[in-house]
Amino acid sequence: MEFFRQLDRLQAPWRVFPPRAGLSEEMEGRYVAILRDRDAILLMAEEGAGPIGMAAGHVHKPSSMSEDLAVELSSVFVLPSHRGRGVARALAAQVATFARARGAHRVTLKTFAQNEEALAAWDRMGFIPRTIQMTAPVDALVASVTPLRERLSVEVQKR
Repeated sequence: MEFFRQLDRLQAPWRVFPPRAGLSEEMEGRYVAILRDRDAILLMAEEGAGPIGMAAGHVHKPSSMSEDLAVELSSVFVLPSHRGRGVARALAAQVATFARARGAHRVTLKTFAQNEEALAAWDRMGFIPRTIQMTAPVDALVASVTPLRERLSVEVQKR
């Protein structure tokens, strides 16, 4: 859970959606559930007597257009003192081995677009962008349409 807390702090500057109350407890429950789920895996990388990194993976269908399975890699965290030494790559390879055993041919992941260190690492491992999630504040979108309403007649019908 300490690695989850460190990952949470690392990602905080990039969030547009605030974490819900009780998220830490929920994640602890998820990690415990992963240990019981044959279609999920929780990994800890260790050096000497202590943990230096973690990752999780679970089988999912990444496309609503296909029945093909993949394994989503998540909760990846490596201690800053151990980054750049192949720990994340080793964790990803273990998740890929798990994916193969479950009949999945791809590993997917999500990361923040601003997390340049992670993007570079994932790129070096062979991950390529497939989808992009974009967000905009509701008030900004509504305000951007106001000048258009004056020039255009736009009618929205609810069905």
